[in-house]
Amino acid sequence: MKKTFLVIGLDAFGSALALELANFGYHVTVLDLNEEKVNKIANSVEKAIVGDSTNDLVLKEIGAELFNHVIVSIPGNVKNSILTTMILKDLNAAEITVKVDDLYHAKVSEKVGATNVIDSESLAGRRLAHKIMSDNILDYYHLSDDYGIYEFIVENTFKEVALSEFDPRNKYGVNILLIIRDEKAILAKKDSLIKPLDKLIVIANSHKVTKFVHLLK
Repeated sequence: MKKTFLVIGLDAFGSALALELANFGYHVTVLDLNEEKVNKIANSVEKAIVGDSTNDLVLKEIGAELFNHVIVSIPGNVKNSILTTMILKDLNAAEITVKVDDLYHAKVSEKVGATNVIDSESLAGRRLAHKIMSDNILDYYHLSDDYGIYEFIVENTFKEVALSEFDPRNKYGVNILLIIRDEKAILAKKDSLIKPLDKLIVIANSHKVTKFVHLLK
């Protein structure tokens, strides 16, 4: 079952994040006070709502606590951002990422319930989207609309396999560059083994990467 995301605030960061997640087929709901911003993105996401995130009744009605991940991106209004985070925490939202304006905003957000804080704009919105798609994706760097550099972690239930047998390049458009094992980087070759808990640095087709991620479990 694909993850569900609630994006609160449609600045450049929030909009880019929501669109990127939606493009990969994830269930995305967005919330913003600005009707124009909501209408602009409405046809690209599963649900787009005009509303005030500092009103606990609004977040309760949406069912904010039912989403796998909630992202708060309210630029230039630290008070509303923090209040929204507090309400989400009170509702027992599973994971809360807050885009912050400064160190003070970050510290207070963490104290009132944020599980992650991030300081960035539109390109980083896309980067975060890729990172939170799966627990196996540790990091992501945008190269183009079709390709990115990813850092994956292989789960401990994965069965050891040779790279030549795995053949991710031809099957999934994934080119494994490095295998990191016990803090040592190994240049990936055809006879290299992929083992549980390895970290993989790859260049991948962003449109096919989710299929590859499922193989690492």
